[in-house]
Amino acid sequence: MTGQNHIDSLVDAKDVKRMLKVSLPLVYKLADQGRLPCVRIPCPGEGTKKRRNLVRFKMKDIHEFIEKNYRNL
Repeated sequence: MTGQNHIDSLVDAKDVKRMLKVSLPLVYKLADQGRLPCVRIPCPGEGTKKRRNLVRFKMKDIHEFIEKNYRNL
């Protein structure tokens, strides 16, 4: 690389939902609880709309989450 830090590709909550085969609310809950690391990108709201954040995840963190929570019974 030429003087740039390598940043993992970011995926959105819908991608994580499909990878983990879980509901979208569960993906957001895991992120809110800090169990699934994420980056929150502020999106300014207009007027009386609530400020929202885009939530993105690193593939590396998703793979680590799977390995950490894998149970071989």
